[in-house]
Amino acid sequence: MENSPFAKPSKKGIILPIIFYILAVALLITAIVSLVACHQNIAMQLDQGVPVKGNELAIVNLYLTSCAQYFALAAVVTFCGIRLRRLLMTKADMAGTNLLCASNDPFDTEDTSDSQPIDSEEDDDCDLEALGFRERVTSEEDARVDNV
Repeated sequence: MENSPFAKPSKKGIILPIIFYILAVALLITAIVSLVACHQNIAMQLDQGVPVKGNELAIVNLYLTSCAQYFALAAVVTFCGIRLRRLLMTKADMAGTNLLCASNDPFDTEDTSDSQPIDSEEDDDCDLEALGFRERVTSEEDARVDNV
């Protein structure tokens, strides 16, 4: 049972989440390099005598535009990889479960050609009249009921 192809996702299903994880790592490395460069840029400006007071918005904007987007995108890509992996595992589990359930059903070998035909009106699964529903009567049936 453990060697069943339905017990674990196929190699095709493993490749795409791995690509997402590799992309997330590349984005994270880019974000860290960008953060270090941004910090060095601000440190050099402060060493040259640029005051912090009054430039807070510019400093925050520099951090947000240079590195925050890479951190956010790396988090999104990682989340997509995790969800895709879980989806593929669930899909493989469901396919294996459905196949196993279908293969365990007993096979009916009796010949049903001798049995009597089933009337389509008697084949209903529930009694709708008991639930308050009535079958619509056509005008021809009304005329037959009135003539009787």
